[in-house]
Amino acid sequence: MTKIPSIVAPDLADGPPPEPLSAEQIREHLAARSEIPHCFQMLGFSLIDFSIEERWIEAEFNPTQMMTNLRGSVQGGIITAMLDEVMSMSVLVSEQFTCGVPTLEMKTTFHNPLPLGTCRGRGEAVRIGGRVAFMEGTIWTPDGKIAARGSSTCQVRRVKPAKG
Repeated sequence: MTKIPSIVAPDLADGPPPEPLSAEQIREHLAARSEIPHCFQMLGFSLIDFSIEERWIEAEFNPTQMMTNLRGSVQGGIITAMLDEVMSMSVLVSEQFTCGVPTLEMKTTFHNPLPLGTCRGRGEAVRIGGRVAFMEGTIWTPDGKIAARGSSTCQVRRVKPAKG
């Protein structure tokens, strides 16, 4: 098994800029992230597939009863968190985990209630510049209806080599 880089965002880790991860290393990295207690695990994130070249990622989410609203569907803030994960991940995958991508702005449009059950999300990096990136995302219900769509802007925080 390949050594997995730190789970900490590259822009917050000590040391030199990270080496770009290969597709296999990205899969291992995402599997490792879903094993530690943080947002991935809470949302029930599970990788479906991604494309470094085409700048997209697809994942499944498994929301729990604790994530529902009074109507029994997944609460809108949780859906927004799912969108934030796949949209941010689309930039991280595209940049092969060599940068940090804190969200600057996000918009969510809700189309249908999201019932409990395994749902699917897709994020796509529409444009990645030197300092900002623009993403779009979709969450589908277990039966394939669009639950929500989002758009987002993030800061692209590249690690600069230490001055020597």
